[in-house]
This record gives sequence, C-alpha cells and structure tokens, in this order.
Amino acid sequence: MNEDIDIVTSILMGNTELFEIIVNRYEVGIQRYIYNMVRNPETSEDLTQEVFISAYNKLYTFNKEYKFSTWLFQIAKNKSIDYLRKNKKRVDIEYFDGIASSVDQSPESFVALSETKNTILEFIKCLNEIDRQILLLRYTKNKITFQQIALILNMPESSVKKRYYRIYDRYELFISEKQDLKILRYRGE
Repeated sequence: MNEDIDIVTSILMGNTELFEIIVNRYEVGIQRYIYNMVRNPETSEDLTQEVFISAYNKLYTFNKEYKFSTWLFQIAKNKSIDYLRKNKKRVDIEYFDGIASSVDQSPESFVALSETKNTILEFIKCLNEIDRQILLLRYTKNKITFQQIALILNMPESSVKKRYYRIYDRYELFISEKQDLKILRYRGE
C-alpha cells in the first residue's frame, strides 16, 4: 500500500513514467474484473485502458488515506456499469475462466467439475447485481477485503459482510433444492 502511495506521489511530482508500474501491477486484475462484468474480451480491454486513462488523469483526486487498488477498482466498476447501461446488456459472471482440464484428470472428475461449474453459474444468475459484485470483488486476484468492497460499492462494511454470508446460505439452499429435484425426477414423481 505504501509503495503505491509513494509511486502516486512521485507521478504527481512529475515522474510520469512510473505510472507504467501501476499499470503492470493492476492491469490483469482490473481486466479480469471488467471481463466478468461485460463478458466481452475486446470490450474489457478497451474499458481497462479507459480505467487507466481516467486514473492517470484524476490521480490528483486519489485520497492517500485509502488503498490505491480500492480507488482503481471503483473506477473500473463505474466504467463497467456505465458501459452496461449504455449498451443495455445483461451479462453473466463466470468465475471459472482459469480452470483448465488436467491431462491426468479422469473423465469422472471432469464431469463432476463441469457439473459443479454449471451449478455455480446457474446460482450466480439468480443473484442480484450487488451480490454478484460482492462475490466478484471478493474473489479477484488482488484479494480485496470487505472494507475495500464497502468503499468500492459505497455501502457499509457490515452490510457487505451480511450480504456475503447470506449468499452462502442461499447457495446451500439452492444446492439442497436442486438435489431434491433430482431425487424427484429419478423417482419419476
């Protein structure tokens, strides 16, 4: 955190080439976050560039009391929401882009992983936008804390935590209902 603040201070004092360090440090996480919102690779690249352009142009507004990554992800969230509103698109979040099947993976484990992935995606589609945002931010590469998520989403930290843990309760209920439905179908009821 202090290193980011030192870099920002140096950039504001005229050492603008240091901004490349910021880009290199956060580009992948920001792009992944945006992609999970807009579900389009080209658009996520464009919006990521816009995020860094905005961050550079508004670097003087950064409040050094907060973590730099929180400020940056807030810009990414706003750019993504603006894009989605303009294009009136509803997108699904997918958390499993990084999962690759192993050469050693058995067909059974591949099928089980595939079913689990589909179940989770089905559940995520049922969530409202704020709950999706909380999950997405919580599971980014940059390990965003509840406090940071609260700042990004502009809501109390206690509300973020409460919603986060309710998501798990709802997921357990979702799985239970899904299993009950499978049993009923199997019995022919």
